[in-house]
Amino acid sequence: MLYEVLAIVSGGVLGFGVTWAYLSHAIKEEKTKEGEMRRVKVSAVTSSIEPKAEVKIDKPPSDLSEFVEYLSNKYMLSDVTLLTPDGLPIASNSSAPEEDAAIAPELLKVGKGLLNSSRIIISGENTRVLVMQITPDIMLHARVARDISRREIERIGDEVKMVLEGIV
Repeated sequence: MLYEVLAIVSGGVLGFGVTWAYLSHAIKEEKTKEGEMRRVKVSAVTSSIEPKAEVKIDKPPSDLSEFVEYLSNKYMLSDVTLLTPDGLPIASNSSAPEEDAAIAPELLKVGKGLLNSSRIIISGENTRVLVMQITPDIMLHARVARDISRREIERIGDEVKMVLEGIV
């Protein structure tokens, strides 16, 4: 009887020890894999956010599509659409410029009504949408994959004004 009790107790302790060692090893491996995945995700995000080489404008752009590409590269904007307050696209590098041009005036109306502002930023999970009134005749709609400062927004507006004055 005593041997049976000792066999059961030692079997339970031995089984518990083996299970504990196995689970500890598996948890360590999982943490290592999780750390590697986190590093991969962070490096992928930073590489998509990092600016390409600094874009210098040597000569004024010959047309607005060239200028839209310049703005997109300089300020790391995903999509840029210049449009009229009526919702007609002027120049764009967006995959859906008509949609951007249709939405932008409505967003700006809401921004002016609620916030009394000529620019509005809507922030989503991964993307932000910037809509701003450049001049009474020109609006800008841009998608941004990073935080954008007030100073950058002001510089974008000033650059668009300068280029439009030079082209017109």
